[in-house]
Amino acid sequence: MTLEQPTGSVFVDYLGQHRNRLLEQDALLRSGEQESVHQMRVAARRMRSALAAYRPVLAGDTPAALTDELRWLGGVLAPARDAQVLQARLDGILRQEPAALVRGPVSQRIDTELGAWARDGRAAAQVALGGERYARLLSDLGVLVDSPPFDESAARPARTLLPKLLRSDLARVHRRHRVWERTDDPALKEHHLHQVRKAAKRLRYAAESAAPVLGEPAARLAGLAEALQELLGEHQDTVVTRSVLLDIAAHAQEAGEDTFTFGRLHALEEARADAIVAAYPAVLAGLPDGGLRKWLRG
Repeated sequence: MTLEQPTGSVFVDYLGQHRNRLLEQDALLRSGEQESVHQMRVAARRMRSALAAYRPVLAGDTPAALTDELRWLGGVLAPARDAQVLQARLDGILRQEPAALVRGPVSQRIDTELGAWARDGRAAAQVALGGERYARLLSDLGVLVDSPPFDESAARPARTLLPKLLRSDLARVHRRHRVWERTDDPALKEHHLHQVRKAAKRLRYAAESAAPVLGEPAARLAGLAEALQELLGEHQDTVVTRSVLLDIAAHAQEAGEDTFTFGRLHALEEARADAIVAAYPAVLAGLPDGGLRKWLRG
């Protein structure tokens, strides 16, 4: 790719790459490769981010409609993957706990609850992937890659338009951070931190799509955004894990089991969340705050 390449072709190259990735992982999932659930979700997320980041060069309603359908696909695939991640997370924490602090059939209870969640999620995903809605999504993605509904700005050289698109995504991260800073309510604060994470993920994917054209500075921006995304993704994991622990503990209590250990795991997750929030400002500070065009020039 060159700096003179039309911005629209950068978008099509990136979207096509991840459309193909989705199809590859779909085939693997159907053959029994369960890790492909995660890889399909990643491909869907990257395409959603591309549709959002490159929206200024696209005309009509097709991008918004496809974004909704890719969000639906991610939601279909989420339960199976989330249960798998949670089970591995909780099993890892339990292995580090002193035996005297693991009271009752904690591991068995976790495996039972999350195992059922994962099985139900896989079954629902298989039904959805065999349905008309998913087939229509694949067809629409193919049409978009082959005949994108560009407006006139899509012909502009990538060197002039890509930095502008990246500035918009970078500004979104900082705006959401400022909302988080101004919020005092703990539940809302968690929500706004999650919004920062999503903005960082969008910036990361946009910068990755631009890196073949803009080179090392865009790749470096993608890496910084990824570091922020990963940190805040860990925070979101603690939010979800704490909620699930409360549900599992309630079921254990109904069965007459000791729930002490579930309370301890919840407290450990709270402590982990606090540590992440303390580390967050320093990681955010790694991102440029204004002057991105000059920064991208290295």
